[in-house]
Amino acid sequence: MMAIFAALLGWAKTLSAQSVVISEVMYDPPGGSAYAEAEFLELFNPGSRPIDLSGASFSAGITFTFPSSFSLQSKARVVICRNPTVFVARYGSVTGLVAGSYSGALNNGGETLILNNPSGSILAQLKYGIDGDWPTRPAGQGGSIELVDPTADPVPAANWRASAEYFGSPGTAGAGIPNRVVINELLAHTDPPLEDAVELFNRTDQPIDVGGWFLSNELTDPFRFRIPPGTVVPPRGFRMIYEYQFNPLQPAAGRTAFTFGAARGGMVILLSADAVGVPRRWEDVQEFPASPNGVSFGRHPDGEGPFRLMQRMTLGTGIDNSMDPLLLNIFRQGLGGTNSPHALGPVIFRRLRYAAPAGEIEFVELENVSAETVPLYDPAYPTNGWRIEGGISFAFTEPQAMAPGAKWIIANTNNGAAVRSLLGTSDAQVVLGPYTGQLASGGERLTLVRPDNPQLPPRPDAGFVPYFVVEQLDYQSVAPWPTEAAVADRCLARIVSTEPAYLPSNWRAESLKTIGPVKPTVLVERLSGNQVRLRTRGPRDRGYVLERVTLSGTATVTVVATVLSGIYSVPPGALQTDGSVERVFELAAGESAELWRIHLNP
Repeated sequence: MMAIFAALLGWAKTLSAQSVVISEVMYDPPGGSAYAEAEFLELFNPGSRPIDLSGASFSAGITFTFPSSFSLQSKARVVICRNPTVFVARYGSVTGLVAGSYSGALNNGGETLILNNPSGSILAQLKYGIDGDWPTRPAGQGGSIELVDPTADPVPAANWRASAEYFGSPGTAGAGIPNRVVINELLAHTDPPLEDAVELFNRTDQPIDVGGWFLSNELTDPFRFRIPPGTVVPPRGFRMIYEYQFNPLQPAAGRTAFTFGAARGGMVILLSADAVGVPRRWEDVQEFPASPNGVSFGRHPDGEGPFRLMQRMTLGTGIDNSMDPLLLNIFRQGLGGTNSPHALGPVIFRRLRYAAPAGEIEFVELENVSAETVPLYDPAYPTNGWRIEGGISFAFTEPQAMAPGAKWIIANTNNGAAVRSLLGTSDAQVVLGPYTGQLASGGERLTLVRPDNPQLPPRPDAGFVPYFVVEQLDYQSVAPWPTEAAVADRCLARIVSTEPAYLPSNWRAESLKTIGPVKPTVLVERLSGNQVRLRTRGPRDRGYVLERVTLSGTATVTVVATVLSGIYSVPPGALQTDGSVERVFELAAGESAELWRIHLNP
């Protein structure tokens, strides 16, 4: 038995530390039946020494044997293909292409590929798929799957991504996530004087001509609208595309008019192409949920960060959906603009216990951070309540409302007394439950959603109730998230309720019974280039000093602020609308890390 265990352990170690790895797989080539045999496999040697592949052969997935005296040099790639004629017609000359072809076909639904040396030992192995954490776009929509980090374990799906290149990148490293021109803002739910609109942002310091690129709302048809020739996005600037352009009464030949999903959400796609329309790279692909009328999704700051609902629309005019429909032409004159911060609240995730031992109490805590009572239902349709979705599911089935500042516990049990005892709260603490499902110990996405009015006749989806995202939390149990929260007697706690949930620096591990005022806090957010943004908050009626300290211990920045009734007394220009202090610093040349600390004044 011990011998068998040792053998299995050795096999597992071999797979997690392969000397040669399968680094890219094009299993479902785009282009229809004419290019169905344009499949390929790429292998990479991440080590410092050549790898002898003489006579190595695949024993699972496909049939192929490497020629004799074949060596894969350090940091080199080789490519094997299914049909050399079709492959060369698409890719031309490719460095590292091995003569000949493999027999069989890669499985479009996923399979196991095994490369053995002549003695039968496994050299490389991959079990890819199209569900779970595996990227789905390469399954017929264009692109390959490519290994993110060839030096890390190639087995987990998390170490694979969809290629940015529409046809993959055989023989070369993939470009990774593009960051030249991105979809910066999207208005997807509109009525006159508004219409659907897309704002592009150029993250580089050079103008980029996007004429001939494609914009679409559907992965299976990314060629619905071709951006007119000569369309240029200025450096660090914006370019607008409006619905009258991509949803005309008479679409161009081969194109499809479209709008974006208002009630059910959807997708917005930007695909670059060459002068004759051959697709090149997926520049940006963003999925989005349903959105309220006249509220846009966007990034904050521009070109960075997640794609979320924004506090306000920033497309370049002051026109909104409350104005005269005749102002539509003025709305179309907007040239884009600096994005507002993401919307926050009015109800947020404040704490959660995701590492509870099996069978014990776990919970999510909600907080109303607004100054108004928030009904957790649609007042016009009271049976339509708010919901928590994700790994757990909970619906507010009775008309309930949260008072300003209220904190409610949603638990996996309806034993409120046990929950209050665990948390050390009074009998006045609101506890609801049970929810179904279980919080994932390794992390997952949780969303708090609220209902819109049902769709009405004569719409084909009459009766359907759209739900908007109020709060989204993608927590993790590994750094940079606080790893101490993955302990049975701790929970994950938000540091500053009015700062975004997506910042790992805005969360800490906290004792289950710790309920008290927020201590002085520093939130650090990386920006583009070498800049970092520092935001701070502290208790009222106290002064404090913030210091940015290099690893050598030299204080380089000091900010002194005093909190009076929740408002900071700071130099002009430093006060933010939410009452926080914000500074943007440029890192010194070669500086890779820094420390932050707060000292309360006596």
